[in-house]
Amino acid sequence: MSNSSGPESFRAASDEAVRVAEQTVSDAWIGQLLLAESESQTLLDACTHIRERTAGLLRAAERTDDPATLAQSRTALELAENAREKAYEVHERAADRLTHELMMWSHATARRVRQSLTDQS
Repeated sequence: MSNSSGPESFRAASDEAVRVAEQTVSDAWIGQLLLAESESQTLLDACTHIRERTAGLLRAAERTDDPATLAQSRTALELAENAREKAYEVHERAADRLTHELMMWSHATARRVRQSLTDQS
């Protein structure tokens, strides 16, 4: 940005303020997407663990020859598998969204930096 005062200087300062605001909002958005992806991974990990434990309980129930316990264990495993599948889908959507938005964010950030450098020259 030149040292002169006047409309050009004011416009350059205004443009820079807008770029800073845009970057701040963009950074916050990426932070929220990172959090959502992390939370969805935690959910997926928990559902995977529960599914593994439930499968173990089914194997134990198969050794008891108790039809009621076996039926209950099969139902529990089916529920655990469904929950894990849903958690996986949620995580995939969160990861895909994060990947897409990070690409957009990096391009927009680079554009703002280039424009700022251009305005300063």
